[in-house]
Amino acid sequence: MSGERWEPREGRSAHDRRSGEDVRVMAVHACGVFVRSLRDGREGVTTLDELVPPERVAEES
Repeated sequence: MSGERWEPREGRSAHDRRSGEDVRVMAVHACGVFVRSLRDGREGVTTLDELVPPERVAEES
């Protein structure tokens, strides 16, 4: 793994490892990352550590 850390940004897609769903990042705050599921539009809060780039999921499978 490279020394560069991927950082999710508002409006970008990511994969939430906790829920197992692809999400859109709505806002990044100190208290957590607000996300919306791409599948059903449900909103939630997760952490930066739980988000990975969507392409990375296929590589880890």
